[in-house]
Amino acid sequence: MIYYFSGTGNSEWVAKGLAQRTGDTAVNLAALVKDGPAETRIGAGETIGLVFPVYSWGAPQIVEEFCKTIFLERGAYAYAVCTCGDDAGRAMQRLKRRFAYQSAWSIAMPNNYIIGFDVDSPALEREKIAQARERLDAIAKDVLSNKSVFQVHGGAGAGLKTALIRPLFNAFARGTANFSADAACNACGLCARVCPIGAIEMHAGKPAWIKTRCTMCTGCINRCPMRAIQYGEGTKKSGRYYMKAES
Repeated sequence: MIYYFSGTGNSEWVAKGLAQRTGDTAVNLAALVKDGPAETRIGAGETIGLVFPVYSWGAPQIVEEFCKTIFLERGAYAYAVCTCGDDAGRAMQRLKRRFAYQSAWSIAMPNNYIIGFDVDSPALEREKIAQARERLDAIAKDVLSNKSVFQVHGGAGAGLKTALIRPLFNAFARGTANFSADAACNACGLCARVCPIGAIEMHAGKPAWIKTRCTMCTGCINRCPMRAIQYGEGTKKSGRYYMKAES
């Protein structure tokens, strides 16, 4: 089984691509934790994959919490794949404290964190996706062989980024107060449906962020078909990105 968490589709695309190549099944872990933690036990001879995006050089908190429910028996094969705009910091090393994988990879995917950066150019998006397809082929072969591999691009200052910037992100950059919907909103409700933690409800035809903290997956802001959702003033001129099924 391959469990994934995804906000704008990058990690979902990777998980489903791996599932197709390895004859496995991809499952959205966000749907599993809505009703509270449930034990996931992987027996000897079984394989488990975990796919997730890197947020501020660490795994999303929802992923780390899910890992606490995973129990690996001796002889199980576990692997993890993270998606990132460029580098992963020490996200995978930190994750291993909670998920005892044998193999780990990072895959560069188009940038979606428009709260801090703009989206990649269309040419760079296409290049990253083409390279990701090739990387998926190689990862799938290693998974099918139960190889022990560590191919994660940590980047410059990896330890500093994960140790210092990530805690600051979790403490101060996950608030929902700056989210809003402008006059372009057409009340379609997509943002509420795609929110993995149920932080959005529709009130009088407009989205309302009912939780003070979120995962910062940016699914709501990037997938809004009207580009009506903003985060403060900084996103009004930013592009939008999500992985379309046909990509």
